[in-house]
Amino acid sequence: MIVEDFGAVLNGPVLLEMGRSSGCSPLGYLIFLLLPQLPTLGAGPLGSLRAASPVLAFLGGEAGLSCHLPAPVDPEEAEVTWLRARTSRVVHVFRDGQDQEGEQGPEYRGRTALEKDGLLEGNVTLRIRHLRLSDRGEYRCLLQVDSANPQNATVALEVAALGSDPAILLEGSESGWIRLVCRSCGWLPEPRVRRRGTEGEPVPRLSRCQARDGAGLFHTETSVTVRASSPGIISCHIRNVAPSQGKMAIMATAGRPPHEDSEDHPGLERPFKRACVPVSSRLSPSAMALAVILPALGLLIAVGIYVLWQQHKSKEMLLYQQVLEIEELLSDHRKEKGKLHRTIKKLRGELKLKRAAANAGWRRARLHPVDVTLDPDTAHPKLVLSEDRRRVKHGDHRRDVPDNPERFDYVVSVLGSQRFTAGSHYWEVHVGNKTKWILGVCSESVSRKGKITASPLTGHWVVRLSRGNEYEALTSPQTPFRLKNPPRRVGIFLDYEAGVVSFYNVTDETHIYTFTYPFSGPLRPFFEPCLHDEGKNAAPLIICPVSRESGELAKGPSPSPEAPRAMEKKVSLGTNGPLARPRPTPDQYPLKDMILSWPSDVAPALQGFRAPSF
Repeated sequence: MIVEDFGAVLNGPVLLEMGRSSGCSPLGYLIFLLLPQLPTLGAGPLGSLRAASPVLAFLGGEAGLSCHLPAPVDPEEAEVTWLRARTSRVVHVFRDGQDQEGEQGPEYRGRTALEKDGLLEGNVTLRIRHLRLSDRGEYRCLLQVDSANPQNATVALEVAALGSDPAILLEGSESGWIRLVCRSCGWLPEPRVRRRGTEGEPVPRLSRCQARDGAGLFHTETSVTVRASSPGIISCHIRNVAPSQGKMAIMATAGRPPHEDSEDHPGLERPFKRACVPVSSRLSPSAMALAVILPALGLLIAVGIYVLWQQHKSKEMLLYQQVLEIEELLSDHRKEKGKLHRTIKKLRGELKLKRAAANAGWRRARLHPVDVTLDPDTAHPKLVLSEDRRRVKHGDHRRDVPDNPERFDYVVSVLGSQRFTAGSHYWEVHVGNKTKWILGVCSESVSRKGKITASPLTGHWVVRLSRGNEYEALTSPQTPFRLKNPPRRVGIFLDYEAGVVSFYNVTDETHIYTFTYPFSGPLRPFFEPCLHDEGKNAAPLIICPVSRESGELAKGPSPSPEAPRAMEKKVSLGTNGPLARPRPTPDQYPLKDMILSWPSDVAPALQGFRAPSF
């Protein structure tokens, strides 16, 4: 018996056969064919949006409804709405580049997804998962781009179900006749039954019963009577025509279909005619063995074919599932790639703003120069200071100096003579090609004896260079960072009220690092030239004079050992002479005017930053 699914295929032969079974006229077939197209025909011209062919999917599976465009559409500019054509129930809404889950019906939440990348290829595709019987029907796609008139198209969705494996049962026998019943349930659309008998001929008439269950699926049952006197094979085939898939059951019997005109049992169905074959009254043993072996061999062949068909079907289903998983992974990859590109673009913009703010911060810092000198009473015994107290380096021998409480006895460091308790202060230190150094500020109350772990918790706000190219801020734990250009001169800016200590690369005028901390008590400049490292780090740290001018002093070449004195003379002569007043530069304008002149896109990067006081 073969069940054929004709409800999902809108072709001529299937509709005509349905008409015969229900008594409809040919005019009814034409109306049935035109019904799915009525919403589209009545909607007027659809513009450039075209609907795809009707979609057939299995119950519990996934379906893709598509409308086609001749040209791609930007997902950020498109608004797509999917509705049920007859009830206008909202199925899915896509707007502003995102799915609007709050606007769709509760029965579709979590089951729909719009292929956004398909818009770039000219397709408007909606995926519906976990299909239900209630999902059958027509869907309308509405597409609007910018302020243009919305376009619409209608797509039909049919849901099919592959029922259970058919079972052939023996129900009753009487006077050499047996009644065979083939049952199966869970089919959609309604199946039709065929059967083949012992000789392989189709059976034109069967006792048939079909009904819907509570879920709307069809239950089919067919029966036939055969004579129990001869061996035979009964096969039951059930198949959906539209998806071209079906199921089969085979049963071997000892009987064959009776003669339709037999008078033995007039109350039983006799749909077969007996074949007139002369039979010898006496059968040889070889003929009897052949009569037994051939049916058994045919049964084994049929079982083998069925098993191979089932294996092939399983492989096809597995391959189909793998294809779906690969498509889903590719879709997720495209989404993540788009998110990554947007994030990188945003970070680049933020970095550009922060760099602009940092460069502006260095120019403002230079408006607060301070003359810093070294305090010899705090210098480690192995440190060698110049007479003008602006240069310090590590010596080869330990000097004979008093061991006062202010002097470092373990860390080869020295402090500046100045003490800062308020205001803003800026100074620059020439580091040249040194491979190790530590610069910054520290609290006056830091420990001077024994080993010290520098961090803001111990009153140190310093940065360090080690091994020639490894930079880090001595936080807890340390914060490593990279510099594109190694600094030859380092600028240090302290804003006491704002709690800010910033470091700048004067060589290329870029920001290095910034500490933020609520200061209390006096702060002093901190210098550590580190060990001379067998001559590789023997160069001194040199405190450079800083001017408010934006000319050659800040960007000029590194000073020679005699440069500090020459620069001191130049500064002293310049400040005492009547013609030494520098010409006003943009860096000397009030900070308020500078901020007003900045572009508006720099403002987000300066949120929370406290400007230095004058």
